[in-house]
Order: sequence, then structure tokens, then C-alpha cells
Amino acid sequence: MPYYFSKLQEANDVAIAVVGIIDIIVGIILYFSSSWALASIKYILALAFFYLCLGIWSLATNALRENFFDWRGIIDLVSAFCLASIYFDSIYSIFWLLGIIIVLKGIWSIFLMTTKE
Repeated sequence: MPYYFSKLQEANDVAIAVVGIIDIIVGIILYFSSSWALASIKYILALAFFYLCLGIWSLATNALRENFFDWRGIIDLVSAFCLASIYFDSIYSIFWLLGIIIVLKGIWSIFLMTTKE
């Protein structure tokens, strides 16, 4: 798991599930960003800040554990950039593909959390 919030496993499981659900929501937002008018909505900017912090947290905790290839942290940083671009009304044609990748990352996180022993 790329995110380490607490030493308590139950609290970590809840945090990973919440992040997975937010991943799915953000992926849907990115997928439909070209057809929805989402510019200047404060929640989009708040999600961008959340993903910026989450990506930095993920990369930092994995770097401390000497795991220097953290693809989930990189996707979180890309999500932050995409959400900030949507907020400032700069929508690119690749956002639909990034939305699918982020939804799959959210499903993957929830799947790994629910299937571990």
C-alpha cells in the first residue's frame, strides 16, 4: 500500500477506502471534464490541493522506505495538475484517458484493501 497514515491497521484501511472512493469520483470528473462546466468551482481546487498533498505524502513515505518507484504518487500529482487545469478552464483532450486511469487506481486500491489477509 502506498499510503501510510497511521500505525493502526483499521484506521489505515478506512483512509485507503476513502482515498479510493475519492479517486473514483475524481476520475469521473476528469473523464467528463470536456462536457461539464467545472471551471472556477472551489471544490475542484480543493481536490487539486488534496491530491497535491497526497502525492507528496505518498512519494515521501515511499522514499523513506527506499521504494523510489511509486506510480500511485505520480498519478496523484498528475491528478492535482489536471484538476488545477480544470479549475482555471484549461481542459485538454487527454483528460478522458487520465480519468480512466485514476478510476482504475481507485478500484485497485479498494480491491487491495479488501482482499488482504
